[in-house]
Amino acid sequence: MLYSNKFPNFGYQTPKRYLFMKNLLLFLALPMFFFASCENRGEWVISDVSKDTLLIAETRVKTPTALLLEISGHVNDSIEVRGVRLPGGKIQEKFRLDHYYPKVAVQFKSYKATKGSLRIKYHVPSIYDF
Repeated sequence: MLYSNKFPNFGYQTPKRYLFMKNLLLFLALPMFFFASCENRGEWVISDVSKDTLLIAETRVKTPTALLLEISGHVNDSIEVRGVRLPGGKIQEKFRLDHYYPKVAVQFKSYKATKGSLRIKYHVPSIYDF
């Protein structure tokens, strides 16, 4: 049987078998990328917004370029999260910030708020998540 230039000639393999093996390896490798990116997500819950807090988490991303923050909750007055001021009331915000370190540090400042609670979700995407 003659082989075309599109498929490598491994001696005994036919192009059909080569495509099957290529697709099988791709199918088996995809979950590995999915599970690797799951460790780059997390969540913090702030039940006492009257105190300034430094939130820290460790990720496994080798070369991060972004930090995705999703902030939800309710506070009675203005707060500041990583330098971004948010007005009081119901908060439902998403941010994409530049971030170049595997360790995540988010500074929460109560600014004028004294009551409320927040949930801050973070995600440091790897190059496979985009």
